[in-house]
Amino acid sequence: MTLGLSSDSGNVHDLNLGLGLLLNLGAAAALVWRHERPWLVLALAVAGPLFFSTDATAALIVLYAIAKTERGERLAAATLAVFLACGASLTYDAHRTRDNSVLTMAATRPEKGAPKPEWDIALWIPWFVAAMLVAIVVGSAMLKHTRTELAQAEHSRDVANEQTYVMRDEVIRTEERTRIARDMHDTLAASLSRISLFAGALQVNGADNPEKVANTASMIRSTAHDALDDLKHIVGVLRGSAAASARPSGHQGIDSIAELVQSARAAGLHATLFTDLRPGDVGTVSGHVTYRVVQESLTNAQKYASDQTIRIAISGASEVGIRIDIRNTLSAQPPTVPPGSGAGLRGLSEQTRDVGGTFNAGVLGTEFVVDCWLPWYA
Repeated sequence: MTLGLSSDSGNVHDLNLGLGLLLNLGAAAALVWRHERPWLVLALAVAGPLFFSTDATAALIVLYAIAKTERGERLAAATLAVFLACGASLTYDAHRTRDNSVLTMAATRPEKGAPKPEWDIALWIPWFVAAMLVAIVVGSAMLKHTRTELAQAEHSRDVANEQTYVMRDEVIRTEERTRIARDMHDTLAASLSRISLFAGALQVNGADNPEKVANTASMIRSTAHDALDDLKHIVGVLRGSAAASARPSGHQGIDSIAELVQSARAAGLHATLFTDLRPGDVGTVSGHVTYRVVQESLTNAQKYASDQTIRIAISGASEVGIRIDIRNTLSAQPPTVPPGSGAGLRGLSEQTRDVGGTFNAGVLGTEFVVDCWLPWYA
């Protein structure tokens, strides 16, 4: 089109037109590689309009490709080169006859047979139009680049969120496995400790009357049965086959503590229980942790101070929470079983902390003291 306009205007040498056409045809073919070799294609695209009477369309296309990826000095250099090419091309255009000038052809309709209209266009107009063209191209490319970056940022955010969800699920599964392992320890350790004590008593008193032997064997059988039920429940939870509302034999809450102490007494442990709880519904988790604290304390007393009396005091109200104080005098006798790993007390401390309570256990003078506070409604 530019070749035709320049030829019809008749003010440009044919050699100028031919070389400009060849350079622009080469630039048009080279646009295929504008993303792989943008600077080489840009140099070819601006060579024609800078020195010959041809257009700068190819240069604008390359500039769009460059502006989507480059910033700073490199983009400024490319923009300046294309601006000069556009300005030079439009300056050539401004010196054509008015009906062959892109800048004015829409405003000139010469009558048939009349001479072609000619008038001078202010020099700043071609350069102003060039600046507008370059600004539109660069602005469009930068807008496209910004949208692409936003899309990539959204994708990265989605990937990060997905990774966060996976990590959170893994943390939840780890915490659940830890809780289940802690429950298995607390539940089974107490039962197995009682079975061990019953068996030891049976071994020592095997020559006693048959009725006592039968009672001891019955208690061993009952304790083993309860422990097996608890184990089945925990395994059922792990497999997903246990109902959400199902519980192991015996609800492990504050109401079951008296039965727990009575069972320890049946195993030969001296224990006293004092409770001072105001009427009201204790939170399920608080009641369960209270039961665990008493259970673990009784188990430890059976192991390390079976000849001493363990004193259990539980008091509380909705306004002040639940206070658990358990004490027993240290024993001079060796433990009835090998020392444990201490996982039981650590597990109680974690459970108490999880519900917002406090837990302390250790030797105080000549006594081993367990002091625990729990919120009422947890």
